[in-house]
Amino acid sequence: MELDIFTAEGFEVLASFAPLGFWTHSEGLEGTRRWWPSAEHYFQAGKFWTWELQEQIRQAREPGIAKHLGRTLGPLRSDWDDVKRARLHRALLEKLWAHSAAREVLLSIPAGTRIVNGNTVDVFFGTGPDGSGLNVMGQELQALRSFFEEHQRRWEVPVEVAEIGEPFDPRSIFVDLTGVMPAETTALVSDVLGIDVEAIETVDFVYDGGFERAAVMDFQEASDMECFLAQNFEDCKLEVRLVQQAVVTLWNATEDSYLGRADVCHLCQSAAKIESRLREVLPLLRHADFKPRITVAIDGDPEQPLTNSILRLACVAAAKGGDVLINGYYTLPTRHVFSLAAPAAESPLVHCGSHTELSAVELASRIRGMIWGAALGDAVGLATEFMDRSEAAKAYPDGCLSPTSRIQDKHRKRWLPGDWTDDTDQLVLLLDAIVAGKGLFDPMSFSAGLKRWCASGFPELGDSAGLGVGQTVKSVLEHVAFDVAPEVAADAIWRQSGCSLAANGAIMRCAVASIGCFWDDQVVSFNAAASAAVTHADPRCASSCVCIALLLARVLMGCEMSSPAQRRELAVASALQSVGYLAGGDWDELLRHVNVEASGLRGLQLGGGGIGYTYKPLGAACWAFQHAEDFREAVQAIAMEAGDADSNATVAGALLGARLGYSALPAVWLSEMLPAQRDWLNAKIDTCLAMLGLS
Repeated sequence: MELDIFTAEGFEVLASFAPLGFWTHSEGLEGTRRWWPSAEHYFQAGKFWTWELQEQIRQAREPGIAKHLGRTLGPLRSDWDDVKRARLHRALLEKLWAHSAAREVLLSIPAGTRIVNGNTVDVFFGTGPDGSGLNVMGQELQALRSFFEEHQRRWEVPVEVAEIGEPFDPRSIFVDLTGVMPAETTALVSDVLGIDVEAIETVDFVYDGGFERAAVMDFQEASDMECFLAQNFEDCKLEVRLVQQAVVTLWNATEDSYLGRADVCHLCQSAAKIESRLREVLPLLRHADFKPRITVAIDGDPEQPLTNSILRLACVAAAKGGDVLINGYYTLPTRHVFSLAAPAAESPLVHCGSHTELSAVELASRIRGMIWGAALGDAVGLATEFMDRSEAAKAYPDGCLSPTSRIQDKHRKRWLPGDWTDDTDQLVLLLDAIVAGKGLFDPMSFSAGLKRWCASGFPELGDSAGLGVGQTVKSVLEHVAFDVAPEVAADAIWRQSGCSLAANGAIMRCAVASIGCFWDDQVVSFNAAASAAVTHADPRCASSCVCIALLLARVLMGCEMSSPAQRRELAVASALQSVGYLAGGDWDELLRHVNVEASGLRGLQLGGGGIGYTYKPLGAACWAFQHAEDFREAVQAIAMEAGDADSNATVAGALLGARLGYSALPAVWLSEMLPAQRDWLNAKIDTCLAMLGLS
């Protein structure tokens, strides 16, 4: 008798594509459980060692996408052909343990029935076009049917690794002892923890509140162990002790810096596992763009590529107390802003008459106008953020807006009247990083500040968290690479989007990148592009930020801009200077958003599709800079176009506030801002002016 689960009705739950998820441990160093949406997700992720690729597949929206990613991503783990059947078995086993209804469907198949997967395309898991395929899926289901007939209960025991911290986390690590012989337990534990079996010294049951223990090897049969578990299951765990020896050092060879150590007897002794550990602490090695290379140096001898045979020699040397370095090398891509040396640091002190045509008083007014112009634009733009034009017109029929005149809907009531949003918060974080670098952007200061702010906001202002943070920034901050190399995290998120994500989260804060050494185009361009790269990798984000920063630098230098034609010339010249950051992209589109006619605000479609596109605030700001004479009217006009109105008005407010000066900002609007925020922001501005010698 034969049953084809591929065509028979009622057996769809047995297929790997069935949307039946389950929790199980992750193979490799992590050891903790993760949720897998289907058996297909788990199987396809098993093709790769790297956590990043596994996660990309695990988060695929449906099994078909997971299968496609499994077939197109790379590189595959070198032993995939050897382990893929075991991975399928594990996927099906976990799914069937998690879903009793699916288990009952499998058990409903009469004993002795040959189960086949009649997939005519697949000759490994299915029967293939002529029926001669290996039918591995059918074989595994048949084996599992026999297994579940014998075992109605699962004996899954938590595992704790004694006297060791990272990379082992004892939370949520379990080993399934159902039907396992005692002699097989050590090997099973080594698989769960992702370590070599030789690294395990003892495996004991600990029970009765931790006061009693029993060595696994004291049991003779699987039935003996299951009988013990039946009596002590509710208060029982496995305690694993590891051999302590063979320490190697992980080294960032590019920057000549220490990364950590690895006890190689606690790792599966294969080059792939060591590479995985090194990539965990040096995430740049995960990305092909950075041309990663890993070598081994033993007792000062010449470095050799990391291979299994060399690693065996290294383990022997390390066990004897030798000096073993596992070196990670990388090269930053030439297109990447961090591959360029930061401009030579010079004093940020301003010399009026040399660095600028403005007096010290005029320059201070323009800087204060820039920062407060951004904050006012942000606070006013919040009134229509995420609306379309018709909704904005209905909410504010007279078009008169202010920092306190906001409807109190679900979105806007999160902020107090007179408060600004995350746009200004991040602008201040960038200002702090410019001041910390004495005029030159300090990327690590900024990234650390950004992460603190996202977690807790500005506590001195009564914040409990960063409010309103965009999805791009949030995704980058949550990426595993962010703490070590934020620009790599940004690059990874951008690539996951299909290299199409050009959000406005960098341009909204970029105005202050113009302040440090504003007379030096190299410094200004670096500050703008490098600050964008921390969270936004798309070349359009870098280019638009550089364009705004260079244009503001011209304003601070006192360039002639009394007529719209002169202002247009400054804007276009700044855009042309920023084209190099487009990496060959469409610079006509950039220029269209910079060269905006007086009647062209509506044509920018700020409230239309793709409201978060980086060129939209660029266009709004260039329109205001070239054509507006009244700050209040310009910001209101931009805000009433709706869309991501606070970001559009933030950038426009910064550019127009710098051009017109602080005294041209609406006094009523300034008075409506929250007093604590007002004093706090003025103190930040004073610190910046002191850096420039303008206090």
